[in-house]
Order: sequence, then structure tokens, then C-alpha cells
Amino acid sequence: MFLVCLSTQAYAETVEAITAAMDAADSPAQVAKQAAALEAMTRSKNAPRAAFTQLARADYLIGEDIKDKKTKLSWMDKAIKAADTALAASPGDITALYWRSMACLQKADVVGSLSALGLVKQALKDLDTVSSRDACYDSAGAYRTRGKVLMEAPSWAFIGDKKKGVMLIEKAKAIAPGCLLNRLYLAQAYRVTGRPEDARAEIRYIISAPADKVKPTDDMKVKDEAARLLKDMGGF
Repeated sequence: MFLVCLSTQAYAETVEAITAAMDAADSPAQVAKQAAALEAMTRSKNAPRAAFTQLARADYLIGEDIKDKKTKLSWMDKAIKAADTALAASPGDITALYWRSMACLQKADVVGSLSALGLVKQALKDLDTVSSRDACYDSAGAYRTRGKVLMEAPSWAFIGDKKKGVMLIEKAKAIAPGCLLNRLYLAQAYRVTGRPEDARAEIRYIISAPADKVKPTDDMKVKDEAARLLKDMGGF
């Protein structure tokens, strides 16, 4: 778990600069610097809507990998609240809708059981809207995430649909083929649906591809996960 301390010192002076800094951030601590600046900005009079949108993103990214359920839930609730503020000012803010959906899925994972079903269904609906309006955002994140959820959801929840899940992740790969996370999710989906050789082809791509020079940490995590998946499959 990353222990994040939010400083009150602003890291950047404009939403655009903060967004660019988050784009290049390679650790929760780096994201936290941007979150602190955004928090300060949203407390000012006539704060720009984009500050709330990017705060939703920052809060989600900080809480995403936290293991403690109570702490994780707190960050996701903060992300949802910030996104709701942005969406109240501009219902067409697709970026805010995306990060709200992602936070709702993380919250559903923490809450669990039937009480999470409504969160998941709404998130899937909203991600469908995002993919129809901005398919490329976050390296086809709306397609990738919807596919992952459909692959993993239990059949009793009337959400799970492995055939459609594979199609959505394939769509994400077609839009952003260089995104290693798209490839990992596709390898996992192929394995589950009885296509081991296709899964291995995706794993070979992941292992051989260079990690992102600006943000290598995320890609190295994907590479490690791909190596574990390959080991579980008995190797090449």
C-alpha cells in the first residue's frame, strides 16, 4: 500500500498543467501532488469545472491500488463526489463520467454482494456512453473496462457475457494496440474462453514490447502479470 500525504502546496497553477503532470505521473505520490493542487483550486470561488473532473481522476488513481477497504472506499467516494460536481455543471463531461464509472466499479468491488449490483449496472451504462462519445480516451478504457467486467461478472447477476466481453476488449486493442493493459485483458479473456494460443500471442507481445519511457511502472506491472499468466498456462 502506498501511504499518501497530501501537501497543501500547489504543484501547478492551471488545470491544464496539472492534467499534463498527472499524465506523466508514475506513482501515487506524484499524483497526490496534483490532487493537492486540485483540492485547493476547487475550494476557490468560481473554480473551473475541469478542476473537479481532474480531481475525480486523481482521487481514483490514488485509491485504485490501496488494499485497506475503508481507505479505498473513502477515495472512491471522493472521486464520485468530484465527478458529480463536474457533471452537475456539465452533464456532457465524458471525462468526468468515465472516472465516476471507474470509481463506482471499484466501490462495488469493496461493497460486494447484491448491494454492488446497481453500481455496476450504472457504471456499465455510463461507460457505454463514454465509448460512443470518446472511444479513444484512456487508451480505449471504456471498451477495455466494460469487457473486463462482462468477462468476470457472475452469470446470476445477469451481467456476465464472455462472448461480448471478448469482443469489447478486442475493440479496445484495435483502437489502442500499443496499450499493454488492453493486451493483458485480452490474453486473460482468450484463456478463459478456450483460446490458449491466442492468449500466448498477446503475452508474447506484452513481454517483448518496451515499457513506456515516461510512465514505465504501469507497464512493468502488466508485464509481471503477463509472466504470471504464462506460468499458470504452462509456458509457451
